[in-house]
Formats: sequence, structure tokens, C-alpha cells
Amino acid sequence: MNHIHEEDLSPDEQEFGIWLENGIDRGWVSGPYCATHDGGMEYMSEEEVEEWEAGSDPCQHVVRIMI
Repeated sequence: MNHIHEEDLSPDEQEFGIWLENGIDRGWVSGPYCATHDGGMEYMSEEEVEEWEAGSDPCQHVVRIMI
């Protein structure tokens, strides 16, 4: 799910990982991708736009619901 070891995740974070993997396996959601770099910059917050214009590179991790 991310770079954190599973034992470092809270029960809610672990449950989310199970939900996400199940949804991906069943074709209900896409795998996570970066909306900033793979499309979707129109959804950036004002703070993220300011970061982007200042030379930073804020990622927006998203999944698409397929059903």
C-alpha cells in the first residue's frame, strides 16, 4: 500500500489496505496513481497550486472507481 511497514499502520489504515487490495483484485477500483503527474491538476487545492507555481511538486494520489 505504501512505504510504511504493515505493523506500523493503525487498525484503520490496515483495514483500508485490505479494502483497497480487494477492490483492485475485483476490478472495482484502479490502482493508485498520481493525479498531478498523470492528469487531474484541476483538482489541486490552492495551497498545492501555490506549491506547484513555487517549483514544488505536490502529488495527489487517487484511485478511480470502476463501477
